[in-house]
Amino acid sequence: MKTAIPFALALALVAAPVAAQDKTPTKPAVEPERVSAAHILVSWKGAPKPVAGVMRSKDEARARAEEALAFARKADVAFTDAAIKYSDDPNAQINGGAIGVYPRGKLPPGFKAIEDAMFGMEEGQVSDIVETAMGFHILSRTPLVEYAAAHLLLMYVGSRNAGPEITRTREEAVALIGKLMAEARAPGADFAALARRHSDCPSKEKGGDLGIFGPGQMVPEFEAALSKLKEGEIAGPVETPFGYHLIRRLPIVRIGVSHVLVPYKGAERAADDVAHTKDEAKALAQRILELAKQPDADFGALARKYSSCTSAAKGGDLGVFERGKMVPEFDDAAFALKVGDIAFAETPFGFHVIKRTR
Repeated sequence: MKTAIPFALALALVAAPVAAQDKTPTKPAVEPERVSAAHILVSWKGAPKPVAGVMRSKDEARARAEEALAFARKADVAFTDAAIKYSDDPNAQINGGAIGVYPRGKLPPGFKAIEDAMFGMEEGQVSDIVETAMGFHILSRTPLVEYAAAHLLLMYVGSRNAGPEITRTREEAVALIGKLMAEARAPGADFAALARRHSDCPSKEKGGDLGIFGPGQMVPEFEAALSKLKEGEIAGPVETPFGYHLIRRLPIVRIGVSHVLVPYKGAERAADDVAHTKDEAKALAQRILELAKQPDADFGALARKYSSCTSAAKGGDLGVFERGKMVPEFDDAAFALKVGDIAFAETPFGFHVIKRTR
């Protein structure tokens, strides 16, 4: 499964056995907005996207998957133990099969069977066998745990993923991370500014912000330190195979937004038939802003009429998202709003009228 963090590996998700409970899936009365899940993967030679080194036939894989399913559904068996015993996922020995937290629609189309299985059961239950290009999967819905964090990473020569531009020694990294920790904990310190100046992670461009993630998406040392923090607290130095980290726990914030996009000729991704000049597009967007702020305004109708975004068909609804999912200019405007407020923003795509809906 794909993770969004460049240096992320996996952490053991230790789920307690669900004693005396039927683990056969039952559909939730209300479908959750997002689920946390783990899986067992049983691959075979000749699958479209097989696990390297697997030599069993598809029939042998099916038999092994059925054996794994029976084992995982035993009342006294933790799903993590079943994943460690049966899964071909190379991370299973570390993370017990954890694959993260997903809202509907996040997985690629080829994994819709996995998505349906995850959303089609209650916590602790174990799915029937589903098939993808990777092989046979057995899913379990796990307790929803999420983190939001920012970090500052100092690599050194020999640390994992350190490129040729990294020339500091381990000893120099230790000395520098200690100084930066003192700065980060000083009254009035700006952690984001420190990360932008000093971090060796690509997240430095966002002040070290790693977004929102679930269990199994960070190396064990990182997540163990983060899990002990309260919001706003900083841990460090924390050593991982990637170097030394300062870790700040952030609040989990997601917002709902609708918007109207008015592009101009030459804007990024503008359609060939867009004729507005930049000034004309800005004037039109400002007029739409005035209309949207009227007491009886129907924002959805304005979006359907004026917006050039594909979201226009849904009244401009962009759904619910966290920081970092949109371009910075859009993010800054949207996250500054209170529910019901409307703002104007310019991005490389054009001009936006943005309404926070939740």
